[in-house]
Amino acid sequence: MKDEHLAICDECGSEFVRATSAMTNLCPECAHILYGYPNCNHVFKNGRCIYCYWNGQKSDYIKGLQE
Repeated sequence: MKDEHLAICDECGSEFVRATSAMTNLCPECAHILYGYPNCNHVFKNGRCIYCYWNGQKSDYIKGLQE
């Protein structure tokens, strides 16, 4: 994965592939939870989604929303 294709999510801190999210500074998971954008159909291998590269971590704020 080339670094120029990766970004760091402002909410959860995970790296993600820029092109997989509707928002520039949020991974697909956080963009989905916070703003209702389409999410990635995550498939994890070696601790990362093979499509969007999200590592599965969630911020305390996101965890609170999901409780």
